[in-house]
Amino acid sequence: MMPQNAINQSRRRFCSDILRLWGGLALTGPLLNGCTNQQDSFPKQLNILNWADCLHPDAIPEFERRTGIKVVYDTFASNEALLAKISAGGTRYDIVVPSSYMVKQLIKLDLLYPLDADRLPGRKSLMDRFLHSTFDPGLAHCVPYTWGTTGMAYDKNARFASRPKSWQMFFDGSARHRMTLLDDAREAIGMAAKSLGFSYNTRDLGQLRQSVDRLIAHKADAMCFSSDQVITALASGDAHLSQVFSGDAYQAMRENKNIGYAIPIEGASIWTDNFCILATAPHKDAAYAWIQYMLEPAVAAACANYTRYAIANALALPLIESSLRDDPNLYPPDAVMARLEELAEIGSFVSVYDRLWTELKCA
Repeated sequence: MMPQNAINQSRRRFCSDILRLWGGLALTGPLLNGCTNQQDSFPKQLNILNWADCLHPDAIPEFERRTGIKVVYDTFASNEALLAKISAGGTRYDIVVPSSYMVKQLIKLDLLYPLDADRLPGRKSLMDRFLHSTFDPGLAHCVPYTWGTTGMAYDKNARFASRPKSWQMFFDGSARHRMTLLDDAREAIGMAAKSLGFSYNTRDLGQLRQSVDRLIAHKADAMCFSSDQVITALASGDAHLSQVFSGDAYQAMRENKNIGYAIPIEGASIWTDNFCILATAPHKDAAYAWIQYMLEPAVAAACANYTRYAIANALALPLIESSLRDDPNLYPPDAVMARLEELAEIGSFVSVYDRLWTELKCA
């Protein structure tokens, strides 16, 4: 356990970073309104279910310090795992952070609470492209937080048989026993489909059969299917090739300078992770306070600078480290964006993916 003085120093660094990023305006501007210790009307607990490695480690302690609200934090490894946790009785959660297509599915299942825009003035800081969501028109149920791609991380010193920066590298045998795939049916099957020239969202049974057969044929080449241990595998040097979320790849680079990240030439998936309040949330006032806090440009920027995920907050963008903001793999140019594909909500057809995923995992 971290000593208390180290925890206090860490919190002070986070607060200092926020003040530095925002040039001191956080002390006097509207950013901290409603986020002081005067929030006695709020229940003193907030239950969050989020992706792993998607927050600055001091974001929660600072929120707790400001509000007096105790945060109980849990993580998940895929959108399907998120849905399973909720469906299994996860009604104690207040905030969940689904990706684009899962937001739409949760709305169809009546699991999300309609948001009151007047209680989230920070939404005005979002980039225009995130204000016109196809999966949640008008942002009635979600607030975009981070976005990114699912591409490939690779060891720059390793020798690969296929053309660099191609999904074919996962199937040429040159990374045998030194590669990882995401433990995520839509991403893993979608990657194989993309490598064959198909869509991530294909509903063609023949194309899906080819994609899964290709994964089965090379399953023994993979060290594991994992979404939450990829950073460790890359940073340690155990993995030479990984299917990975963009921010996770860049977090691994902090520990291992030999790691590179690429958006494959065939294209990749693009996603947005969003703050949502569950319809059954027991602490909705506290949930609003959390989302408004995370919309503060300096808080959003501090988290983005730490996690390496692209941010949806326009006012936070100038506060992002230039080495990240100018990186075309994190903030792709239009020519690369044209090759990206958002995972779609596929309704009852998800059962087909589930069946094929079970077949793959059991092969």
